[in-house]
Amino acid sequence: MERYSFSTRVLHWLMAICFAFMWACGYTMTKLVPDDSAIQEALFSIHISMGVLLLFLIVVRIALRIITPAPAPLAALANWEKLLSHLGHLALYVLPLMVILIGWAETDFGGHGTTLFGLSMPKIFPTKEALWGYNLETTTATLHRWLAYAMLAVVAGHVAAVVKHRIEGHDVLGRMTFK
Repeated sequence: MERYSFSTRVLHWLMAICFAFMWACGYTMTKLVPDDSAIQEALFSIHISMGVLLLFLIVVRIALRIITPAPAPLAALANWEKLLSHLGHLALYVLPLMVILIGWAETDFGGHGTTLFGLSMPKIFPTKEALWGYNLETTTATLHRWLAYAMLAVVAGHVAAVVKHRIEGHDVLGRMTFK
């Protein structure tokens, strides 16, 4: 069986864990804890730092994908399955980049500053309250949230496809595990 490279597999699972944490943290800090509380501020700080870390990891992952080709699609897959697999994997590269960069924009537009576990990161976007009548911090916050939900839906589809293929006897999961 053809497998993904060891480094690709490590990054895949590391990023999966980090994104699961990010969704849980994002939901908790916006829905479950009191606004402007010390807990919410701490969660925001951790969430932003993890986003910066994930930006670095996704850039490494994309570079690795360019220099280390993925295994060929399983021959047993129908053409439509191969197409959906390709589109799903593409979305799993593009959506995280969009979510992270829009989150960075939200933080910069609001004048909060982006940090990596206390280390200040460069300001990419200007501090700007509004553009064409739209509050930029609020608009990017909404876009960040909905793109994160879209990414979560793609991940759910990704996991469902793995389960489907496992039931059908196609070991696609084995291509990304360490056994």
